[in-house]
Amino acid sequence: MSLKKYRVSLYICQQQTTFALIIKTKINYMKKLTGLFLILSLFTITAFAQSADQKAIAKQVEALRKAMVAGDRAALNSLTLPDLHYAHSMDVIQTRSGFVDSLATKTWTFTKIAITKLEIHVSGNTATVTHRLYGDIKNVGKDPGKTALGVMQVWKKVNGKWLLYARSAYKLMPPNDVPPA
Repeated sequence: MSLKKYRVSLYICQQQTTFALIIKTKINYMKKLTGLFLILSLFTITAFAQSADQKAIAKQVEALRKAMVAGDRAALNSLTLPDLHYAHSMDVIQTRSGFVDSLATKTWTFTKIAITKLEIHVSGNTATVTHRLYGDIKNVGKDPGKTALGVMQVWKKVNGKWLLYARSAYKLMPPNDVPPA
């Protein structure tokens, strides 16, 4: 083989090796990038996914909202535990019977309730729920009004069903006392 052919052959071999090395490096880089993307995707899905318990609690919170507006005694009883402690923002604490009776007899009434900023945290068979409540109210002997509350609820899972165990509210101060548009 002539020296010239040998050099051309060596050059081609070097080019192929360099090309193969570049391709291999790019493939390794793409594998790493793909792996990183998959890991980040899993973290994102996990962070934003609601558990089955969180979904069930959210349904119960909505059912409670509707029962409070309707003053539905049966629904209110079915959503709460017998030893419920219901603390109002005006420093009144009621048992389940007091809470249910006051809504069912229209002693105090919500004509409208909107819930925002709902957060649900589950730990075993107990969950805490926080949210803001904006409502139109009518209490016996008083003019209709509006209320803006921060609410914290404790829910317990009993026989597979989430039930309200405790609730406490506080009045929201400006500018948070205005419901979102």
